[in-house]
Amino acid sequence: MAAFDDSGDRSSPPTPRLNLANAHFVTGRVAFGGDLSPLFGVAKRQLQELADTGITHIADLRQEWSDEPLVGVWQPRMRYLHHPVRDAGQVIPGHWFTELNNWVSRALEDPAAKVLVHCHMGVNRAPSAAFALLLAQGWTVKEALTALRSARPVAVIDYASDALAWHLERQEAGPRERGTARRALTVWRQANRLDPGQVIRKIRSQEPGGSTWLLVIDAKTIDELAAIYTGATRAVWLPVDTEPHQLAQLDEVLLWCADPRAGSPGLVGQGRVVGPAQERRPGRLWLPVLVRLVGRKGLLAATGWFHGSADLDTLLAEIAIAAPTPGAIRPAPRSLLARLGRTR
Repeated sequence: MAAFDDSGDRSSPPTPRLNLANAHFVTGRVAFGGDLSPLFGVAKRQLQELADTGITHIADLRQEWSDEPLVGVWQPRMRYLHHPVRDAGQVIPGHWFTELNNWVSRALEDPAAKVLVHCHMGVNRAPSAAFALLLAQGWTVKEALTALRSARPVAVIDYASDALAWHLERQEAGPRERGTARRALTVWRQANRLDPGQVIRKIRSQEPGGSTWLLVIDAKTIDELAAIYTGATRAVWLPVDTEPHQLAQLDEVLLWCADPRAGSPGLVGQGRVVGPAQERRPGRLWLPVLVRLVGRKGLLAATGWFHGSADLDTLLAEIAIAAPTPGAIRPAPRSLLARLGRTR
């Protein structure tokens, strides 16, 4: 299937240019790169930039995660394909490239459509997938690889040999054509070496670190959580008074209750943020949290982290200032993090 011809002038840099989103256009209608920022505020702006530059379809290649819920909330008109594959150095089978190429070709039958293909870092899976798409459109091995590296200098394209094998099989190429194409790939790699370890280390050094948040809940919420909690992780919606600017995917949330009806105040649960806050009821934000631990009794007291009322009273006073009412979500106080063995 080859429903579109986007080759154009391959000597000219493709447009438009993305400034915030972690992606680059390799042709006027095909972009490739990494995923959204874990920071929800940044991710929302990245998606808006993608929409503003005309992206209508997103193919997410990560096996380890999916941004489909975020796209569904912030850009519901975008079409989303979760087409997962591991990034473990394995051979990527030909049918995986076929399915992706068919989906992209169908998408681009619409002259107004533009497609983003992305993985996590935009180093191996997405560039290799984009390489396959360019080959399918008649680009030579050298042209395609050079365009990808020029557009995104961190593109290692480690699965290029798998993409090329798929393309040659699809073309029913003969022995001479196969040999020529494989030599072209080898020559390009030798002339354009890139240390994948160094690239990945640099990207990881620039990724934002996770935060730990204190979320105050009331006695009623504790009872509701305790009633449904069976020891297994479970995602629930918890009310919050705001969405902090630095809130990110998989941030830790410590559930704190100071409601006299619940008995002794303290830490009553722990979980991970699994999505942005949403207004599920008029005028009220709710945060999806994957609860991993919950108990009616204060977990700090139960585990003996506090010895003596003075120690506990000091922490309670600090938390009362930082997060005074149910629904308040604030950075966890340093004294609490210290007690839990956390550093920040």
